[in-house]
Amino acid sequence: MSNPIPIEDTPVLSEDALQAVEEKYSCKLPDDYRTFLLENNGLFPSPDCVTFESAGEKTASDVFCFFAVGDERPWVSLEWNHDIYSGRLPPDTIPIARDSCGNLWLISVAGDNQGSVFFWDHGSYKTFDETDLANWPRVAKSFTEFRSRLHSYDASSESNVLPSRYALVKYAAENMAKEDVGFTARANPGFVYHCACEEDGNAVMEFVKYEIHAAVVHTDGYTRLQAIKGLIEEGPTRLPE
Repeated sequence: MSNPIPIEDTPVLSEDALQAVEEKYSCKLPDDYRTFLLENNGLFPSPDCVTFESAGEKTASDVFCFFAVGDERPWVSLEWNHDIYSGRLPPDTIPIARDSCGNLWLISVAGDNQGSVFFWDHGSYKTFDETDLANWPRVAKSFTEFRSRLHSYDASSESNVLPSRYALVKYAAENMAKEDVGFTARANPGFVYHCACEEDGNAVMEFVKYEIHAAVVHTDGYTRLQAIKGLIEEGPTRLPE
């Protein structure tokens, strides 16, 4: 991360506080991620793009922010995001960051994939088990590798089948900046982009409050776009219990 930006008002993280979180979630965080948290408890990365393969297609999303431990703000809190998705996340994973659409970057803390980073989409159909880590793309074998893969967005890398989340967010942000000069998502971190999909397959990006978007969990438009393109199997909407 060549030009990371600290997040204002995140608490300074002590070793004792970090150990308390590990005890709360009955895990031992990978050493490289522990070191990162102690040095950077909450961070906006720059560059922020990650390219990976999902549903057999090359795609990209962003790391809007790395979560902080001990912060009470939902949009940046590691604990809040872990707890709000309790029962939905794959076992032995911890959310370490989110993208601009509210999807999570998870780190595995046990088993054969220990230390690896995965992309987890908060919107899905009930056609697969979202708690099975094998159903989500592994984007890096370690947190260190994950950080090294952050790069500037390159539109020429876009798939011809389906625009990436990064492309949709970039387009939406540019349009919002035309109406509100100086608009940036980072100046409004408590909000997140929601992708709605119309009947004709057009994506409509809405800017909504983060905790509402996360708590009222449903199949988002990007999942529907993937189904329309035949990349995933369509099925019943996954709704909160």
